[in-house]
Amino acid sequence: MQNTISFELNNKKYVSKPFDFEAFCLVNEEHINSPDGKNASIYRVCAPAVDYMFEGTEATQDIIDSLAPAQRAKLAIGVWEMYAAEIKNV
Repeated sequence: MQNTISFELNNKKYVSKPFDFEAFCLVNEEHINSPDGKNASIYRVCAPAVDYMFEGTEATQDIIDSLAPAQRAKLAIGVWEMYAAEIKNV
């Protein structure tokens, strides 16, 4: 099973690329290098990986940027859950 994130906008569903090593590294880098230490938000830590996971899909950066904060936060939580599952497997 491949781990992806998705959202609907204007009755169209957008699905990301699968969570991969690059997405993992983007989250990990933000998490480790967080200026506010362990108080970093999931949204801030996972935002680069969310953007990366939609690169090359129908969801252009303009579409991602137009999402409501709650929608972007939901995508970030999905990425965080995949990251946490991978950390658990290490």
